[in-house]
Amino acid sequence: MEFEHLQAAWRSPANTPDDRAQAYLMEEVMKSLKARRRGEVLLFAIPATAMTIFTAIAFRAVASGRMDPGREWGALAMLGVCWLVLAAVLITGILLRHRRHAGAASMRDTLAAMLAANRRARTNMRIFAMMLPVFLAPMFVGVTQLNDVGKATERDTWQMLFVFGVALIASVGWNLGRYFWVMKPEQRRLEGLLAEYED
Repeated sequence: MEFEHLQAAWRSPANTPDDRAQAYLMEEVMKSLKARRRGEVLLFAIPATAMTIFTAIAFRAVASGRMDPGREWGALAMLGVCWLVLAAVLITGILLRHRRHAGAASMRDTLAAMLAANRRARTNMRIFAMMLPVFLAPMFVGVTQLNDVGKATERDTWQMLFVFGVALIASVGWNLGRYFWVMKPEQRRLEGLLAEYED
């Protein structure tokens, strides 16, 4: 098919939705955007709640004398790195937030908001990748310190390292797969649609 015929077919009334269809499409896009925002909040709230519980347990153990921070500082360093990652994710989310109100948004604004959400998610994955090597050192130190103070046998130590290793490998695999097969293609599609609107 020649390009002129294809262009004529693309711009024909049959290929252009009426006002009712456009309103429906806009409503569906807005629902998708709100669902994504709820998912982002939930995905942040779960680790934040878990970290709050772990931190409270650690401070209670220190206060009651069951944990000596001088000899078992590795676990506290692990908590510190995890809180640093959560803070980085929160700050990045605030800085990269698309600030237009959804109520009066045009389709172009909605696509821009979706692209901003995609950018936040990709940035969070990069933060995770950068902090992973930083996390590994205190994790290894914390586990070996448990063995040194007699709270874990050598067998327990190897089992903990194995479980942590499997969990981290699974997490890295999940994030890499999501980054390259979900987030990057979505980014390209959204950028393409925004470029069409700006032409």
